[in-house]
Amino acid sequence: MDTSIERGAPISESFQINKIIILVAVALALRGILNYTPPITPLKVGDKAPNFSLKLVDGATFNFTPHHARHNESSGANGKPMVMFFYANWCPCSNASAQFLKQASEEFSGVALIGIGIQDNETDLSKFLEKHKLKFPAGFDLKQEIARSYGVATTPTTIFINKEAKIDSIFVGKIKKYEEVSERIRKTL
Repeated sequence: MDTSIERGAPISESFQINKIIILVAVALALRGILNYTPPITPLKVGDKAPNFSLKLVDGATFNFTPHHARHNESSGANGKPMVMFFYANWCPCSNASAQFLKQASEEFSGVALIGIGIQDNETDLSKFLEKHKLKFPAGFDLKQEIARSYGVATTPTTIFINKEAKIDSIFVGKIKKYEEVSERIRKTL
């Protein structure tokens, strides 16, 4: 009778495999923790618009506090309705929509428009502004902190804020005709 015991891998080999499995599990857990971003909670019509501060491409800062939209204190945006245009250079729908926001900025002097670049690097976001010759204030939300606070998950997203600093309407996606912007702006006045 054979009394030999059949063995699997030697203990030192099993230990090495377990170490690798544990290291991979720890690496995946760390990756999940370090890449965590809080979930986006969409705003609804009627919600108070959150405060934000945005460094603009010209080096100035645009500060928005409900009832006090200020661009370098002297812009006169206090108490005005506001249109926020979240865009990205790589996004064909942002590129198609830009012309209508430019037209609105020229027609509606009683409304503060602001462009907020997301999901791109500063160079590409600047190219977008130059390509479309946008003259209203614009800056980069590279960490997407403003986008998250406003519930923006995709580009383009256009948010219309009324004089009471409440969300009047939200337009997600490509703006296909000027009236989609102008009618919403008139409603905020």
